[in-house]
Amino acid sequence: MNKEELSEVLSRADAAYARGSLDEALELYRQVLAEDETVAWAHSRTGAILAQKDDLAGAEAHLRRAIELDPNLPQAHSNLGNLDYARGDYAAALEKYQLAVKLDPNNPTFHENLHAAYKKLGRISEAVDAIKRAQRLKRQQVNNEIRQDMADLGSRVKRRAGCLPAGVLTALLLALLLMALS
Repeated sequence: MNKEELSEVLSRADAAYARGSLDEALELYRQVLAEDETVAWAHSRTGAILAQKDDLAGAEAHLRRAIELDPNLPQAHSNLGNLDYARGDYAAALEKYQLAVKLDPNNPTFHENLHAAYKKLGRISEAVDAIKRAQRLKRQQVNNEIRQDMADLGSRVKRRAGCLPAGVLTALLLALLLMALS
């Protein structure tokens, strides 16, 4: 498999993972790793899937390999923290979640994980701060998605409307935005 084909299989695996087709995703990630075992992302996702299938030893091996290949891969650190959390080692989980947040401070899931670990450790103030941050980040993501959707819609309307006066187009987009926000 050449690099382009490998990238295509990885994209298909990510799509399967995103829609929750874990068996399909796992098979595709394994195809990637059979061709190139140095793909940290494939190890990380394989570990995440194996954890969901209760193969914690297999999950841990893949996650540790992902981190060995790419120490800056926050998802691998977070998922390794999830294994510690599942085993009841909340302090170890917290360390890994903190590292994930350090590597990707705008990922709300990592802050939610921090919240859970802080809560289990009785660090309520920090747990509250973490969940508030996660909620803020989620709101920002939704707002960014709405803005992008509106921009895409505006482009499509503009192409189809041809030469609508700018004021009419602006009013139409504003009305659509208000409908989307309500």
